[in-house]
Formats: sequence, structure tokens, C-alpha cells
Amino acid sequence: MKVLFDTSALVTAVVSQLPHHAAALACYRRHRKSGRVRSGLCTTHALAESYATLTALPLSPRIAPADAVRLVAENFLAHLDVVALEASDYKSALERVALLGLASGVVYDALHLACAERLGCDRLYTYNLGDFTRLVPRGTKVVVPGA
Repeated sequence: MKVLFDTSALVTAVVSQLPHHAAALACYRRHRKSGRVRSGLCTTHALAESYATLTALPLSPRIAPADAVRLVAENFLAHLDVVALEASDYKSALERVALLGLASGVVYDALHLACAERLGCDRLYTYNLGDFTRLVPRGTKVVVPGA
């Protein structure tokens, strides 16, 4: 099974103070590198979004930039296949949100979905079901980790 994690699922898996951490971590562990086989993927864009989210979380103490980089490197870069977005993913995402009349940040979720569909992923894990449902996925099942 090939799965793609969006930023909300990735960050929740590595921050124990967040709701649903246990379910996200269990899902991440199920799909991370096992020997030489990896079924878990994330986009290059998710790496940057994860850093931005980790350093902006209203935690006490806050996650320092160096710690955010370490979390991204040790968890996502080391244990998931990181897939670069292609021009076709951007084209697909932009066309999809325009066709659906969607504006603003939902385009970032559309990028994750376009990549998952291009790669033939069976599932896309997210805690942002609302936006992904509005994007009308084609072939990739969008699910909450642990569901």
C-alpha cells in the first residue's frame, strides 16, 4: 500500500502535545521505512510546511528552528520517501481549485492531492478532511490517521 502524509498528519505524529498524537504516530510508524521498504511518502512541500508549522505552534516552550529542522530530518527525511512536486502537480492543483471556485490556502492541500493522485497512492492521511473533501479526490482515499 502506498500512502502520502500531508503536513497536518506529519506534525501531529511528532508533537506529543497535539490532539490525536497517538493515532498519528501509530499510523506514521506503520508506513515509515521498514528495512529497505517504505510505503509512506510526503512531498517536498510538506517538509517546508512542517517546519513552518512546528516553529509557529503555540506551545510552551516553543519549538526552536533548529529543533524543527531536526524533527523534519530525523522523522520525515530519514523514514519516508520524499517526492518532489512537478509542474504537472501545480497545473492540476491550480486547475482543480479554479474549477471548484476555491480560493486561498486550499491550493496547498490541492498540491498534496495532485501528487498523491499522480503517484497512484492508495491513501492520503490528513487531519484536514474538510478541504480535501471539497477538492473531490479521484482514486486516492483521503482518511484521518487511525480511522
